[in-house]
Amino acid sequence: MIAGCLKNMFAMAGCATLFVLAAAAGWIYRDQLADAYRAFREDETTVAEEVFVAGPGSASPEARESAVAKYQRIARIDGPEFVALSAAEMASLIRDGLDPMGRRALDSITVTFEPGRFIMEAQLVTAVWGKDQLGLLGGLLQDLEPLRAAGPARVMRRGVLAWEPMEFSVRDVPLPGPLIPPIVNRITGGDDGLMLFGVPSTIAEIRIEPNKVTFFRRVQ
Repeated sequence: MIAGCLKNMFAMAGCATLFVLAAAAGWIYRDQLADAYRAFREDETTVAEEVFVAGPGSASPEARESAVAKYQRIARIDGPEFVALSAAEMASLIRDGLDPMGRRALDSITVTFEPGRFIMEAQLVTAVWGKDQLGLLGGLLQDLEPLRAAGPARVMRRGVLAWEPMEFSVRDVPLPGPLIPPIVNRITGGDDGLMLFGVPSTIAEIRIEPNKVTFFRRVQ
């Protein structure tokens, strides 16, 4: 009986020692464990979001509603570390970023992702735009002409995403670089050649990949 009691006591002491060692190791390696947990969460989310496919996405009320819902999620205090948007969701946000004249002048907006940049394609309504804005090319334009703009995007400051079209063509005719900022300003009503979009102030970084754009949360 005494031997049994001693055996139980040694077993309890051994368990307590293991618990203390585990607690100490957890404290010493707490940063590594936290990083591993975050990586695990990101891997789970990435797998869930790889349903996005590469290719153009069209602006639509449904895509806009979905994009806004993701913005609301990452804006919460307890929100996710990142959210990923499809091309259709981004096209809807770009359309929302246009001023009223820009929304009338650009029809059937689609967006395609390439590493590090957006490509926007649309039908230019030349009557709204004003053919004189394109100089000699304007005299050759029909009522609807294909338009293409491409360039990188970045978080410019807290709460503001900036897209800078660095390539711009109408009817497959590329426009010279100096002409691009004034044309972008006409679309947006701005004055800096950028298309600016409001984003949650919690967003710190953007990553553009062929099948999605990912917004990463600001470290608090």
